[in-house]
Amino acid sequence: MSGAASLAGLERWCGAPLAAPLRAFVLAHGGREVGAVRFYTADEIVERNLTYESREYCPGYLTLGDDGGGRAVVVHGELVPPTVFVVGHGSMSEPDFIAVGAQLADWLDAGCPVD
Repeated sequence: MSGAASLAGLERWCGAPLAAPLRAFVLAHGGREVGAVRFYTADEIVERNLTYESREYCPGYLTLGDDGGGRAVVVHGELVPPTVFVVGHGSMSEPDFIAVGAQLADWLDAGCPVD
């Protein structure tokens, strides 16, 4: 499936359009590694969020990638709040989120620090 078609599928799964900067981010960085983080393609985002039951435990948020050490990289689908979080895959609930970046673009420019 093409990137745009996969992104449309992701948005159908979410039930709402993603914030424009997040759409652009997924298209540009899906499948890439930056620092310790591997970002998922749009198709992988759906699969990983189903696996970790994100809609049930942290509604509105999406797992965009992981740090290879058991933690998910999570943002809100509307980027409201715009914060980037990490959370353990075994505890996908908002109270357990740890903020690692104030804005997605700035966090990416900083090399995606997760500690």
